Amino acid sequence: MEEARGVAFPFRVDAKTGGIAWETGTNKIRDDLRALIGTRLGERPMLREFGTRIRSLVHEPVDDVTADILRRQAHEAVVQWERRVVVTRARIERREAEIRLILNYIHSDRPVAGEMIVPVV
Repeated sequence: MEEARGVAFPFRVDAKTGGIAWETGTNKIRDDLRALIGTRLGERPMLREFGTRIRSLVHEPVDDVTADILRRQAHEAVVQWERRVVVTRARIERREAEIRLILNYIHSDRPVAGEMIVPVV
């Protein structure tokens, strides 16, 4: 499989070249996961099914039901849209009024593992 390569997320200018910043490999896949999870479902005009409803949960109670919805939303979005990784574990950490989504994954084409922590509330 060809190595992942594309524009960095968030979009920025490369300080060394003055051009658009690019990412490759595991960093690009992490950027793409961050973009997927941070995109509201319906936000992309030409691809309305892309994204999650995670941002709509920000005002929900910090309880087991919200945590389960959050975990399932992220896992289902990754399974549907990001075939370069396999989620090995999606879990929630709660601390007082904060919920954090923790995705553990491995790359589907090589033995590389990654973890992504997304603060939600």
